[in-house]
Amino acid sequence: MKSNNIKTLKVLLSFIKEDKKILYISFIFSLINAIAYIGGSFLIGFIVNLIFEPIAKGDVNPLDVNEPLFWGLVTSLLISYLIYAIFRYLENRMYVKISFNATSRLRNNLIQKLHKLPISYYDSNKTGDLISSLIVDVNNIANSLYQSSTQIINALFNITISIVFMSFVSFALTIIVIPLSILMFIGVILLIKKSQPYFIKVQETFGELNAFVEEMLSNTKVTNVFNQQDFIYKQLQSITKKIRDISFKGDIIVRSFETIYYVISNSIILIITVISALFYLNSWSVLGIPGLGADSNGKATAALIFTFISLNWNFIGPTQSALGTIFSLQVGIASTTRVMKILVSKEVNRENEKIRIVKIKYDEKSNSYIETNKQDLFGFYAWKKINSETNLTEYKSVKGKVEFENVYFKYNEYSEQYQLKNASFVAEQGKVIAIVGPTGAGKTTIINLITKYYDYEKGSIRIDGNELKEINSDDLRDILTIVLQDSFLFNETILENLKTTNPDASFEEINQATELTQAHHFIQNMENGYDTLIENNGMNISQGQRQLLSLSRAILSNRNILILDEATSNIDSSTERIVQKSMLHLMQHKTCFVIAHRLSTIKNADLILVVNEGKIIESGSHQELLDQNGFYTNLYHSQFGN
Repeated sequence: MKSNNIKTLKVLLSFIKEDKKILYISFIFSLINAIAYIGGSFLIGFIVNLIFEPIAKGDVNPLDVNEPLFWGLVTSLLISYLIYAIFRYLENRMYVKISFNATSRLRNNLIQKLHKLPISYYDSNKTGDLISSLIVDVNNIANSLYQSSTQIINALFNITISIVFMSFVSFALTIIVIPLSILMFIGVILLIKKSQPYFIKVQETFGELNAFVEEMLSNTKVTNVFNQQDFIYKQLQSITKKIRDISFKGDIIVRSFETIYYVISNSIILIITVISALFYLNSWSVLGIPGLGADSNGKATAALIFTFISLNWNFIGPTQSALGTIFSLQVGIASTTRVMKILVSKEVNRENEKIRIVKIKYDEKSNSYIETNKQDLFGFYAWKKINSETNLTEYKSVKGKVEFENVYFKYNEYSEQYQLKNASFVAEQGKVIAIVGPTGAGKTTIINLITKYYDYEKGSIRIDGNELKEINSDDLRDILTIVLQDSFLFNETILENLKTTNPDASFEEINQATELTQAHHFIQNMENGYDTLIENNGMNISQGQRQLLSLSRAILSNRNILILDEATSNIDSSTERIVQKSMLHLMQHKTCFVIAHRLSTIKNADLILVVNEGKIIESGSHQELLDQNGFYTNLYHSQFGN
């Protein structure tokens, strides 16, 4: 546990390493603060020793006080505390900047990491819990970094300098203070060790709460339809009770620390005050430098009481702040542990992705094809390969032929149950391949493999003869587009949503796409037309309209391979007819994969794959499958009768 805590703490502090220059400047400011404050403590001692003690003893008449010396010391004291205030302010600004820079980098790293994780990671982790890590945990880390920077670093300077100067004033008193403080520190460490599991559990339970709330808000309609409000409320009560109970136990320990520390620290001050007074009243030797708290004979003076107690406060106060911050750090360490689980998660293996897809165009000057940017309207996508014999770059245009050969796949690598077994088929360029079968048969699994959401375990999947595992995943997205059953729209304008797949599309091209899908009509009838803001994933427009926008977006992408996953399942019959016409435009000259429960949408497909229990049990055209009088025939008759 100890080694894990140290490792986690190192990770927590590693977030600030890119701001080393600012950190070093902050160290200098902290050092100036400590020196200025301690300088003030000595000046108070000098004022007592040189001005007030002689008056108290009757050695000097109050009217004969050395005024230049008095006002010089007072002015120096004010300047000392003014320097402390200015540099304390500058120091805090620096540490705020460091903590916010660090958390900004951390949040960016987390988002980049989440983009690199396989889809299987999201299958096993709740969205709300991940949101909690991105927001709550990162904020906790920011607070911990700020507190550790301002309190602990500042405390280290003050404690170190205070011990040194306390030794100068009175080594005898210092060796009394240090052991008492060490005992107090050991007690606090034991409390921290006892409280840490509660801090970790609290953060985990907050993640559970966020996941529950996200799920609850997403399914409000279902909750209301089935009258499950009481059930949901009881679940919420259970989670909040768990947070309350765990937080209560952790807070009891923290409050115990505050009480114990308050008693011990004040007891130390009281003990030192009494002992200092005894040293002064009995004129004992303080083992200190004359003039600071001792006379020329090494005996205690009145300045000893004020100077040493002031230095002791400067020692005890930062120690209390540092130990309190260590308690607060437990929240940051707990959050860092949760964030690290994401950062160390296994990414998609891209080591073998050596096959690239680039956009090329013909260059008349060189009489050859050259690479161009993805937005070039005159370019087309091609496979980029290096000829092993000539070592020259060769380009071959992307066609979109997809081949499955004896493919096996399972979602759980530790399970013996395969979701796809010995799947083989060939999807020729420009052909329409329909995939049908009962729920859970493996239809979507085939699509998930083509899109590289998951890696197949055995067999081979090839696009234009290139092994899918060796194709760069980012490049693959450039030749493939998908229209899902539930179309996702961003909280942007209709225009911005349409440009998602083609940011450089002109308004004329967008108009052409929406006219092909007949989405242009309903867009124009909206108050702000193409500038209408889509709210909450398109809740301010109908399901059919969302689907038409999704199809328009797919047309603008103009990819070689098109996947339609239940694209017409959630819309009414009249809208379905419009969508089907749009799909015909969309599918022209593309290799298309269509998943559909309604067999009427796939009757004209070039190849129909019938999937059941993870196997392709039948394949052929619509008429060929009917002639076989098998599983497909039964499906067809169940929808349309005999």
